[in-house]
Amino acid sequence: MMSSRFVSAAVLAGLTASVMAQPHGGRGGEIPEIIRKVINASQKLRYSGKRNVEFQKGPDWDRHLEYVQKDGPKTRIEYPENGVFRGLVIVETERERRHYYPDLNQIEVLPPRREAMLSRLEKMFNRRRGRPIDIDVADGGTVAGRDTKLISILGPDGKPFQKIWVDESTYLVLKRVVYDRGGQAVGTSEYVSVDYRPKFGRNTFSLQVTGAKIVTPRNELDRLVAKMGFQGMTLPPKDPYKLESCRIQRIAGQSALVQNYVNADGQISLYQVRGALDPKKLREFSRGDFGVYCWQEGGASFVLIGDLPTDALRKIADRVTS
Repeated sequence: MMSSRFVSAAVLAGLTASVMAQPHGGRGGEIPEIIRKVINASQKLRYSGKRNVEFQKGPDWDRHLEYVQKDGPKTRIEYPENGVFRGLVIVETERERRHYYPDLNQIEVLPPRREAMLSRLEKMFNRRRGRPIDIDVADGGTVAGRDTKLISILGPDGKPFQKIWVDESTYLVLKRVVYDRGGQAVGTSEYVSVDYRPKFGRNTFSLQVTGAKIVTPRNELDRLVAKMGFQGMTLPPKDPYKLESCRIQRIAGQSALVQNYVNADGQISLYQVRGALDPKKLREFSRGDFGVYCWQEGGASFVLIGDLPTDALRKIADRVTS
């Protein structure tokens, strides 16, 4: 069974990537130069550091420390033994992302997030079509002993949905605050130290543990399908969209099987419920200008949701098979 800590780690990974995944300032489909420098730096910088992370989980806040090592597109994050994610290790390369849970002696193998967040950012700019998303750049003071620029990313209503403090010299994001639609902070991360001349071991960016069980999202999908009696409808393993996670969720009083997929174009979600379902009910679970495509097959209803036009979602739906 999937660990509850794994679910929290997935939420955390989303926060960690959020500076790239949300639409940033600019009009007419152009990415502001300072944001482009941040994106480029994220795939080239070599450093290690320690940062504090906080994110809202329901009415509560999770707070923890992370030890980060990064070499271009490769990342390793370790968590202290006395924290909420005690002993968790995350290693990401160009090919995959691995989470090691020492209490389960289990390694979750997932798709990488790097390409998705970069492509999603550019795509969101291209879809703005005149709707203003502004940025404001100011002196950010010092973070982790480094001089910074503060970039405030503002929606059409002038409210910030993200603020980032970037190193003036390297463009590393040293601090970020993410806001909800009401302007309330829902997540923060801040480096307390950073070293741009780190020493990495030969195996820093590999994650192999003797005797650990290897688990993939498809293993979890098979388990849920067998346990809950859903149809084994999914995108094939060789599809451009890779299965990242799955879960059971209550929607309109029914149990729904939810599959989340990612690729360079972003994320899509496939919902399956038994019998008929009003697709409008699913809109409350989506954010922004998401497309929705629905169909019925074998006595079940399927709804595909993503940051794509309906026609594009229909073509993806044609690839769903048992």
